[in-house]
Amino acid sequence: MNEQQNTSAKGYGTREKLYTQPKGYGFSPALQRTRKPFAMRNVLTLGALLTFTGSIYAYSMFAVKQDDFSDVPLPSQLPGVQDVTKSARETKNV
Repeated sequence: MNEQQNTSAKGYGTREKLYTQPKGYGFSPALQRTRKPFAMRNVLTLGALLTFTGSIYAYSMFAVKQDDFSDVPLPSQLPGVQDVTKSARETKNV
């Protein structure tokens, strides 16, 4: 509470205003100095997450690409299944 009173006495108003520019956007020099030690660790974490998700995506595409779906019957060939797309097209044309 004492810090807030000191900043109010200096004309800053609230504590949050110490870290923003007067126009309300952008980072103040104080906030840039505060965030600087974490920048490299954040970039490395981003790289690790992108590598992890990219490798999962690539593995999935590679695994599906080499899979053979010839043994899976198409839905129109299954008994009791009706092709509703033909009837839908006919009703739209009418």
